[in-house]
Amino acid sequence: MQKTTIDHLSELQPLLSLLSQKEIQNSLIQTLEKLPELVDQYSALERNITFIKSVLNDRESMEYLLGGLEDEIGKYIPTKDSLEALMALVHNLPRYTRYLSMLEPIMEFLLSTSRDHESGDDLYKGAQEIAGPIQQKVENGWDLILRAKKEADKDHSPVTIFTVFKLIKEPAVQRSIHFVKALLTITSEPKSK
Repeated sequence: MQKTTIDHLSELQPLLSLLSQKEIQNSLIQTLEKLPELVDQYSALERNITFIKSVLNDRESMEYLLGGLEDEIGKYIPTKDSLEALMALVHNLPRYTRYLSMLEPIMEFLLSTSRDHESGDDLYKGAQEIAGPIQQKVENGWDLILRAKKEADKDHSPVTIFTVFKLIKEPAVQRSIHFVKALLTITSEPKSK
């Protein structure tokens, strides 16, 4: 019993009715257009699988990869010291919280004054009033030292014992000597507890 052409056509009828639909035709056209790209992707996938198989079969490559992985993972595994430090931190957390709660109003005050230009100006002026006299005294002292250095550089006369005796009689030197004497006396006294 041979199949006739009509028998073949009757078997192909469901396929032909399916192919007559516009959506199916558009899908087939898109598939055929993308076929070269799909073949390229399949070839690339095949090459990757071949490469992975060869690496898995190469013992030396596997040891190298796993050794590097072990080094990277080792960075994230906590040590005994880090766990002890973490436990100490957790243990002291109530105390740290208490300190932070004490600092919180100070931080809020500083933040609010930093946003308020008038308060910032007042704080700056107050700091200048306190630091101004100190700065002036430091500048005056520095000027005095520079003037004395210049005078000492100009004077080339010899220093004799009589010059030293004459200096000892000066009131500023006398006060300095009394100060050093009192300081030595106080520091040599036994400390009382």
